[in-house]
Amino acid sequence: MEANDARKSVVPREKSQLRERAEAIHAADVALRHLERSADLLDSAANWGTFDMFIGGMLSSMIKHRRIDDAEDEFNAARDAVKRFARELSDVQGIEDTVRFDISGWISGIDIFMDNVFADWYVQTKIRQAQERVAEAIVQISQIRQALMDLEPL
Repeated sequence: MEANDARKSVVPREKSQLRERAEAIHAADVALRHLERSADLLDSAANWGTFDMFIGGMLSSMIKHRRIDDAEDEFNAARDAVKRFARELSDVQGIEDTVRFDISGWISGIDIFMDNVFADWYVQTKIRQAQERVAEAIVQISQIRQALMDLEPL
């Protein structure tokens, strides 16, 4: 009878771990979607920035900054999703990774008002830095997600 009771207590724990793992994987997927969308928008902003540097004009600056603003919105959604992912990850046994995620110093609207090659170059530098940080976050979360997928079945 005692062996049967012990087995009954293991089954709910296994189901709980499977559920926690599935929730963490789902949270990673949500974070990755936002990060990938942010990366796409930053790529578009960089392209418009290149156009702005060589051809210039108020319209190209405005489009570039609209892409930057949209990327920032996606980044903010990603940051919230990554926080949820970190919480879900802490519930999973067998994963010791921590999520480190920070993209600070978003680009201001300085070059719309100071539309010159130096301001454009500065903004392009900031876009490249943001692209690198987003790419690093995508790699990190993808690796942790894969580790979750690779855990031995319970």
